[in-house]
Formats: sequence, C-alpha cells, structure tokens
Amino acid sequence: MKTYRSPRNVVTEVKRLIATDKPSPRPPSALAHILKLLCDSRKYERAGIFLVVNGREVPRAFSGPQAVASQPGPELSVPIKIAGRTLGSLRVQLAPGHGWSAEERVLLHEVAEILAVYLTGKGRYLVRKAREALRETAAAGSAETRGYQPSSDKGAGMEALRAAAGDKSRS
Repeated sequence: MKTYRSPRNVVTEVKRLIATDKPSPRPPSALAHILKLLCDSRKYERAGIFLVVNGREVPRAFSGPQAVASQPGPELSVPIKIAGRTLGSLRVQLAPGHGWSAEERVLLHEVAEILAVYLTGKGRYLVRKAREALRETAAAGSAETRGYQPSSDKGAGMEALRAAAGDKSRS
C-alpha cells in the first residue's frame, strides 16, 4: 500500500537508510530499500539503479514489476554523478496517467546526489560487487564463445548478475 510522503520526508528517510547500512554479501542492500521507499511513498510504478562499470551500465537494484507494462508510464533517468564522474543512473517510471512535476525532478536529483556520495564512500562494496558480477558474466560469455560450456547452465553469468543485484524475481 502506498503512503504518500513529502519530498523532505523521503530525503530524510533515504539518508537514514544509508546511515544504517552495513556491508553485506547478501541482498537486499540499502539501494533496494531506497528504491522500495521511493515506490511506496510516491507515484512511481518501478525504479532501478544502474552502476557504470568499465563503461557499461550494470543493474544493481530494482523495485516494482520487472516486466515492461503494457501501458508504461513516463520514465525519467537521473545521472548519479560526483565531481563530474558518472557513477550510474537512477531510473524511475511513473504510474500510467501521471506526469513529472518539478517537485519529482528535484526529489530524484537530491536522491541521486545522496547516492553518489554513498557509492564513493560507505557503499563502495556495491560497486565492487558490480565489477565482480560483470567479470563473471564476461568470463561465462567468453567460455561460451570458445565452445566451452560451464558445468552449470549457460545463463550462469546472468544469474550471478541478478543475484548481485538482489533480483530474486527470476530465480
């Protein structure tokens, strides 16, 4: 059930979630909690955080339905940047029938700024996990292109990526 919260309240809660985050090898991370907060307290249908790792965007956390809706609402992608360096993006999709207000844009930019500071500080372990997942995916892909099939299934790299992102919906 959605309970509308003011932008100030949402930002305060995001800061609290980050302050209480402890590195954990298992999902969900603070990122997943932040996205759930955004979807539960605003008119967002789904949200995701993607990190830039070796020039590629890697999914890290999702909230809301993963499948593309038949009538998707407007989507906004806000870069997560610090000191001119792009760390990733925060992508949010509104529920159908809603539009982006200035208040929503300001809120998402504030959350992206908070995430940038977090990902370069206390949340560095999430970036490291994204790199590891990407390496595993690349290793699985290169093994497949050589004709070698890993002992598990061919989708092992993608499963590792989903597991690292905390996506349990497809397990």
